[in-house]
Amino acid sequence: MTPLIEYFQKGASKDSRALGVEIEHFVLNETTGKPMPYDEIAQLLEFLEPIYDKAYYEEGRLIALESKTTLITLEPGCQLELSFRYTPSLDQIRDWYEEAMEPIFAFVNERGYRIAYSGGLPTIPVADVPRILKKRYELMEKWFETTGTRGREMMKGTAAVHVSIDYGDEADFVKKYAMANYLHLMLSFLTSNTPMYEGKPNADVFLRDSIWEHTDSRRSGYMPKALDADFGFAAYANWVEQMPLVVMNDGVRITDAGQRTCMQVAETYGWNETVIAHYLSMVFPFVRLKRFIEIRSADCMPLAWTLSYCALIKGLFYDKDNVVFYSGKASACTIDTLHAYKRCIERDQWDAKVYGDTLAGALGTLLERAARGLDAKERAYLTRFERLVAERRHIFEESGENDG
Repeated sequence: MTPLIEYFQKGASKDSRALGVEIEHFVLNETTGKPMPYDEIAQLLEFLEPIYDKAYYEEGRLIALESKTTLITLEPGCQLELSFRYTPSLDQIRDWYEEAMEPIFAFVNERGYRIAYSGGLPTIPVADVPRILKKRYELMEKWFETTGTRGREMMKGTAAVHVSIDYGDEADFVKKYAMANYLHLMLSFLTSNTPMYEGKPNADVFLRDSIWEHTDSRRSGYMPKALDADFGFAAYANWVEQMPLVVMNDGVRITDAGQRTCMQVAETYGWNETVIAHYLSMVFPFVRLKRFIEIRSADCMPLAWTLSYCALIKGLFYDKDNVVFYSGKASACTIDTLHAYKRCIERDQWDAKVYGDTLAGALGTLLERAARGLDAKERAYLTRFERLVAERRHIFEESGENDG
């Protein structure tokens, strides 16, 4: 058994219904539309530091804060990311988010900034946004210059909501991983929230997908074997092991790994849990495996929509009938079919003939099935998306929703 497979097996969690949530935000100047620069973001972190248990520094710069429930980190374009501890309670996610954001809203509003909920930078060209001075991001930016055309956009011009789920064992992982890949386009379309990008109207309903697909196709997009009949921990581990690592972080120093694969780097650094977590962080598929399944399909959304999305994920992936139903659909699908679905949706939107139905019909079924997997209180969170699909609308078409 390889170290990665053993690591994945240790991540199994029987009978869990918990979710982990990460939310990335743009912090934009009300007048210029420019993201808050690092010097001011650092002041925000310093302002927040007394209410957090730990502060993290890199080369003397404050880059993260952590409490028992919340982790605050910075993305390359100074997007503010909040990650929350695993919990089965949607109400708890809401309360943690509101508690964490209250002082943030106060700080940024007082200084003429706003929190913008959008999947893509809505205001100015990404080229005009400075990258923060983190060694990891410097090395990644240089690497992506050689692997695609949109790496800088991915790093500085996107913001997402990631929701993570548990798996009970390898068989459960295989079903849920295939299911998440199969549903990715529906989840992405449903949460599409980028009406403006770089100061211009955006017509790409899958903007973040398109950016990722032209960043580094080897390590992003669909994991190539996700829908294969023999897929499992070993296939995912082998994929990671053969990937050029680009950046090495052993918990002490960040160094240039370049073209050396994860397996080659591990000959020096080994396989302790700290370095394994780093190895796994250097691939960026739509659905990522760590010691949980990270579903990376959604654009950044306001809290009410994020909670509705969390309810959707919970109702789908923690209901055995839904897992059997959608993993069965996935087993009869291919990655090429999903690429064809994307082109069809881009052309025909709600009327696209995909998933054996129209997209609108498939989304209606998705929401109906998710509702069956929730209790009455949780089902109430789904009503926003149920209404949206019934009206064939997107989040950004809801007046005033995207500014915090």
